[in-house]
Amino acid sequence: MSAAGAAFSLRRRLLWLLLAPSLVLFGLSAAASYVFALHYANSVYDDWLYDSANSLALEVQRSPSGATLDFSESAKRLFEWDAADRTYFTVSGSVSGVIGGRKDFPPMPASAEPLRSARVYDARIDNHNVRAVALDLGRGEHADYGESVIVQVAETTKKRSALAREVLIGTLLPQAVLIAVAGLLIWLGVRRGLEPLNRIAHRIGERSSLRLQPIANDDVPLEVQPLTHALNDLLHRLEAALISQRRFIADAAHQLRTPLTALKLHIEQASHETTLEAIQPVLEQLRISTERAARLSNQLLSLARTEPEAADALAFENLDLSELAREAGAEWVPRALAKHIELSFTADAEPVRVRGDATLLREAINNLLDNAVKYHPGGGAINISVQSQPSPAIEISDDGPGVPAELRDKVFTRFHRGDRSGEVQGSGLGLAIVQGIAQAHGGRVSLRDVIDNHGVAVRLQLPG
Repeated sequence: MSAAGAAFSLRRRLLWLLLAPSLVLFGLSAAASYVFALHYANSVYDDWLYDSANSLALEVQRSPSGATLDFSESAKRLFEWDAADRTYFTVSGSVSGVIGGRKDFPPMPASAEPLRSARVYDARIDNHNVRAVALDLGRGEHADYGESVIVQVAETTKKRSALAREVLIGTLLPQAVLIAVAGLLIWLGVRRGLEPLNRIAHRIGERSSLRLQPIANDDVPLEVQPLTHALNDLLHRLEAALISQRRFIADAAHQLRTPLTALKLHIEQASHETTLEAIQPVLEQLRISTERAARLSNQLLSLARTEPEAADALAFENLDLSELAREAGAEWVPRALAKHIELSFTADAEPVRVRGDATLLREAINNLLDNAVKYHPGGGAINISVQSQPSPAIEISDDGPGVPAELRDKVFTRFHRGDRSGEVQGSGLGLAIVQGIAQAHGGRVSLRDVIDNHGVAVRLQLPG
């Protein structure tokens, strides 16, 4: 699904969440209102139907042959007349059968409901729904007819349905108006309630990529403030990243200018030489300058990887710190021997497990060994030791000139060159890179003297 397809309107969702329950309640109210309206309509017309049955019962008389119905044709037409509904009746005796009225009147079911001394039920006559009442004259004041007599009267349900609809409309119309007014007020309220988000969006749009000021929280609702706090934190981190990036680019440009200028001068010098013997020293200087430029560019890339913004993307894995240090140290043996330096390695027999980025940790070891070999006068010793207690650590110590106490706070500063051997040939990034790698792994770097202000030991400590 695309981002556009997955997007939704917060205003529409809030309106739906607020209005949907009201619409559901309105529907339930309509159904309940119709049921109650029909119930009360039936109650009223059932009473009228009961009265009609009693009026018809008064016309039943006793005769020697049984019960008879004294009901003239005009009285019958008057009894059956109704402007809206049709009325049906029948009077039947247990011995005489049908005494008067319809012979096909629907019988009373066992589920008929009681109504005073009669029973009412629903039926169909001539394909019409009717409501019928059955009055048994075999009991009470009409008991002496010589047989059991039942009077049944029915009428169609048009008036009942019309009355139920009128009651329903009269009930729901005000509710519908209230729902519409409530919907308008909810829409206005949601629109006004979401206005702070529009203000925040406007304030964010006013921000410049060169200056990321925080968003003011003065008139922001409490529910929205977590969003603004998160945005301000993001803006702060973005501004810090931009400042760090600009500083890094400026430093890199400044540091690369010197070796590139040297390369240019050596190339110009080489172009003026005419003999192979004269050009050979120039080519050697070109090689040295090229190596320094390559070394500097590689260190700048390593430094960029240790920036906090880039450290989040590091791929950590389970590593054996002893094996990593042994492999890195083996690569420095030829260079150490060239200066008559004894390079040794000590570690516990058991692996020292850490979680980290193998490339960066190897780069940190290489930088520490590069400093140790570069600034050592020669004819001494350098030791690589790996420890597991109290926490995993690599320590590289040498018996060289050491680092003066007043310079120890500066050696981790970018582009600071420690002149311990009388040569200024480094980029000043080695220990800064080591410190950045340590911080990216949640560790730290520290320096200490080996013996009486001579020699130095650099300890890279990592979490287990």
